[in-house]
Parts: sequence; C-alpha cells; structure tokens
Amino acid sequence: MLCSNVEPMTGIGRVYSAVRARDHRGLHLWRRGAGYFLRMAFSYDPRGLIGRAVGAARTGLDVYSWAEEQVVGAIRHGLNSLDPADALEDAEPEAASEASAPDPDSLSGKMSRLLDRALDQNTRGSQVELYHHLLDQLVADEARILGALSDGSSSPMVNVYTWLSPRVPGRAALEHASLIGRTANVALPQMVPQYVSHLLSLGLVEAGPEDSALATEYEVLMAETAVLAAIKSASRGPLTAKIDKSTLTLSSLGVALWAATTGEVGQ
Repeated sequence: MLCSNVEPMTGIGRVYSAVRARDHRGLHLWRRGAGYFLRMAFSYDPRGLIGRAVGAARTGLDVYSWAEEQVVGAIRHGLNSLDPADALEDAEPEAASEASAPDPDSLSGKMSRLLDRALDQNTRGSQVELYHHLLDQLVADEARILGALSDGSSSPMVNVYTWLSPRVPGRAALEHASLIGRTANVALPQMVPQYVSHLLSLGLVEAGPEDSALATEYEVLMAETAVLAAIKSASRGPLTAKIDKSTLTLSSLGVALWAATTGEVGQ
C-alpha cells in the first residue's frame, strides 16, 4: 500500500521542480562548456608550439644533411671520372670505333675508298679510271699536242744549257723547246715548253734521240726567238751555250689514252 502521508504534487510544486531541473541542466551545460574552453586553452599551449618548431627544425637539418651528402657524392663521382686510367679505358673503345670507321675526308679514309674500289674493279675499269684522271689534268693546248702526235710522227726538241765542260752540262737556260706548238696550233705558243714538261711528267709523251731526217725542222727551231734568247744568256764569252737536240713522240700510255678517247691511232 502506498503511504498515505505522500501528498500529491500541487501546481506550485510542479513549477518548483521544473525550475530546479532547468537549473541542473544549465549547470551541466556550463560545466561542459567550461571544460571545452579549458581544453582549447591547454591545446594552444606556447610550449607545445615551441616543441613543434624544434621538431620542424630537426627535420630541416636532416634534409640539408641528406642533400649535402648527395652533392658531395656527385662531386666525387665527377672527379673519379677524370682519372687518367678511367679516361684511357673510355678512350680505347672510342679509338677502336674511329679506327673501324675512318673519316671519309681524311687520308686514311681516302686510301680505304681507293682500296675498296680496287677490289671491285677489273682491268678495264682501272684503265678507264686512270684515263679519267689523266684527262682531268690536261688543258686544251696539251690535248692539241697529243692530237698532233697521235699519227705517230715526231717533233724536234732542244734543251739549252750553259757550258761547263764537254761532258757536264751546266744550268738549263731553256728546256723542252719544240715545234710541236706550231704543228698543233696551240693558243699559247710561249707555254709550249711548260706543256711538254707537264706531258712528260704524266708519261703521255717521251723524248727520243736526235733524228737526222728532221735537220730542216731543227734549223727552224733554232731560229725561234725563245731559243736564240736562251743561247745568248747561256753563253759565256767564247764559250757558247750547249745545245741538246732530241725528238718528241707519243708514249705508249699516250697512244692508249688517245685510242680510248677517240678510237683513232695513227700508224
């Protein structure tokens, strides 16, 4: 049974109970808020910020030390690459590759190309290449001289020397003067001695002994202005210049070149 002395709650009691309950909730909320603000205050403690700053500084120092080690290692690697022994080892494969593939414009490159071409050429190909090389060295007047001698004829030629002794000729005052310039009708007659000298050096013409059948031609040649001037300059008082007479004919190489270029060879 319920106690009979418990009085039912009146209207004023209910109001009082509600006010107390409200006060209790307010106090509870106040306590919760105060605790939150206290925790916030302690979370922003300056000493905590200093600790974090010290940790960041230590991390920066560690990064700097690592970067320094990397830089020093790179410098040491670069210095080691300059070691003469290492440089020699690196240069050996490069030298081997250069030796295996020479510069085409160098002397060895040109010689290599010539040797390679010689392996692929036959006799006819070698002759054609030689003839091209000879023709590339000629001027028009020299080609005219070859044409004038291509019929198998010979032309008189004289050399003029200063007189030293009957058996020893002196200095040459004029060499390879010939009437072949007139016969070939060259454009520069004064250059005939140089033309003949060049053709002799190429092996396209050759000098032979004096031909008595060409006595008249020799007299005409001795009357040439250049020959008379050379005789005068080579004479010493009563000692006249020494005259060496010979003939100029086409050589076997000259005959072959003329036959290859024109197909006509004189008999």
